[in-house]
Amino acid sequence: MEADFERRVQDAIASVCNLDRAKVAPDAKLTDLGVDSLAAAEVLVELEITFGRDLPVDALRKLDGAETVRDIARQLEAAFGPGAAQA
Repeated sequence: MEADFERRVQDAIASVCNLDRAKVAPDAKLTDLGVDSLAAAEVLVELEITFGRDLPVDALRKLDGAETVRDIARQLEAAFGPGAAQA
């Protein structure tokens, strides 16, 4: 379920960028949240820890073009499958 992935991405961004999670909306632009290339790398590491596995290389390449929290969530769901966020 995409909402589960969105929640996980929101949590990771809030943690890495030291933001109130309520400000990290699914349609929020990553740049507006202060997610630069270094923070993006830290968010991806946080997500790998959360899911307990490495992100596939092809998923990482697709994430490079992500502009919103929802974009990242969709790519993660495509890479891991819909049930992975509920674990």
